[in-house]
Amino acid sequence: MKKLIVTAVFTIFSLSVFAQTNNSKLPEKAQNYISEYFSSDLITEVEENSQWKVWEDEKFEVRLSNGIEIDFDENGNALEIDSKGEESLPLEALPEKLAQYLQENYPDSQVKSWEKDRKAHEIELTNDVELEFNSEGEFVKID
Repeated sequence: MKKLIVTAVFTIFSLSVFAQTNNSKLPEKAQNYISEYFSSDLITEVEENSQWKVWEDEKFEVRLSNGIEIDFDENGNALEIDSKGEESLPLEALPEKLAQYLQENYPDSQVKSWEKDRKAHEIELTNDVELEFNSEGEFVKID
């Protein structure tokens, strides 16, 4: 029993240290974003894309303990959020116009993923409905 307790404490401590170590790679803006919208979740992994991947916008890939993955650009701006499990995304983590549209038009739906590129935003709901928005956050169509 003593070994089990010691192992559990060591595991929790290791996760905390790992999260803090990885967190230092992220730009401050990304750290603040995670603190504001995902404060109850630990960062389990931060992967920094190598310099030679010039076609990739995502500079940092962050995995949280609840199964959510967030991609950030080199300045710490969120580009994509994806729930790999049953966890839905908080509306507050989305751009304001998109969150407002969802509240007005899909009040009972939950968000599974959000992706932003230069020309558009795409949201996938947990009921498999995909919504497309232009770069200004105005609704375009259901995909």
